[in-house]
Amino acid sequence: MKARTITFYDRRKLTDIHGFHGSFGVKPCVVHIRARCLFMLVAFLLFVSSCAKQSQPPSVEEITFQSGPFKVVGDLRLPDGKSPFPVVLFVHGSGPTNRLGGGGYLPVMERMLEAGYATFAWDKPGTGESMGQIDSFHVIEQRAQIVLDAIEVMKRRSDIDPRQIGLWGTSQAGYVMPYALAQSQDITFMICISCPGMPGEDQMAFQITAFALCDGVPEEKADQKVQLLTELDEAQTYETYAEYLHYREVLDALAGLVTVPLESRSVLSEKSWQENPSVNSGTWNPIEVVEQMEIPVLAIFGASDRQIDPLQGAHAYRKALEQAGNPLSRVELFPNANHGIAPSETGCPEEDRQYMEQYVKTLGYASLNEAQAASPKDPYQPGLLGDPFVPGYLDLIEEWLKILQP
Repeated sequence: MKARTITFYDRRKLTDIHGFHGSFGVKPCVVHIRARCLFMLVAFLLFVSSCAKQSQPPSVEEITFQSGPFKVVGDLRLPDGKSPFPVVLFVHGSGPTNRLGGGGYLPVMERMLEAGYATFAWDKPGTGESMGQIDSFHVIEQRAQIVLDAIEVMKRRSDIDPRQIGLWGTSQAGYVMPYALAQSQDITFMICISCPGMPGEDQMAFQITAFALCDGVPEEKADQKVQLLTELDEAQTYETYAEYLHYREVLDALAGLVTVPLESRSVLSEKSWQENPSVNSGTWNPIEVVEQMEIPVLAIFGASDRQIDPLQGAHAYRKALEQAGNPLSRVELFPNANHGIAPSETGCPEEDRQYMEQYVKTLGYASLNEAQAASPKDPYQPGLLGDPFVPGYLDLIEEWLKILQP
């Protein structure tokens, strides 16, 4: 039985893509720093938005558990109704992130609670109240183990249904969640937001090139850029090794237009392509696990993403889920949405900054700086209200989760 896939594709250009993503022990470059700052501003903006209105907070319990060398602290939120409840565990993207995702998780959590699901999210080690430091060369393994240990904590609770434990994750979670799934029979569904459909080396080559193109190309290279972008539109849905090599060749040519060196981003050998090396190599492809998932998966992408290749990611997930065969699996690509599924036509930092400036004015602030200064200090008090995402994103998550309910 083939997976149910509904995909909204439009002919997006590489100049219409956004995001931030951590690599595996790779030193940061200027484009990563710029994207990280933008990511933090977006997270803050979502937090301010969620605090604009107040509602009765859900039942919140702080939970501490041990995962290897890490002391992990998070919040379990329970919906109204009779327990035991299904639960969604939140798996962060890259970078330092707290249990609220800087506030950006709150609107998503609200919809999950309304659908009758509990939510469990924690401070990443080294952030908030969680202790320890993730090893940059074992990021995926250590983060996946935290997920597996959190599942064990949920299974021991009488108010949580151990038969309905799922994951929601974004960005780097697209590596963490499949790695955890390969080791657990307890995960019964997955929601993957802006998850890479390729190895880390390829993903970083795309990200570096995509962000660099935000600054434009010399006028004499404009026609060449248009030609290469047209080639990329076709190359992004690669399936064979030869087609993959062509995809990387086009990316390299685009990078050359903006003098971005990609020599450090390895092109996979045919052997690596066929054998899919270990997760620590940066050449591990999580799609190999997705192809074998029997659980329902909801994969969501923003067509303006500059962190991961959204067209390639959506294509890879669609093909993998068709092979896996769960009829409830679904792939969606939202036009004019960035890595965080917020409105964005180009996905470039300057456009997103302008959007944030305008958005805080709708909340009654004169500027982004004023909104930051007025940021509430207590993360437990704001109501879980606000919808700063593209239309349909939160509705999709809530409706899909309701379909999964027995």
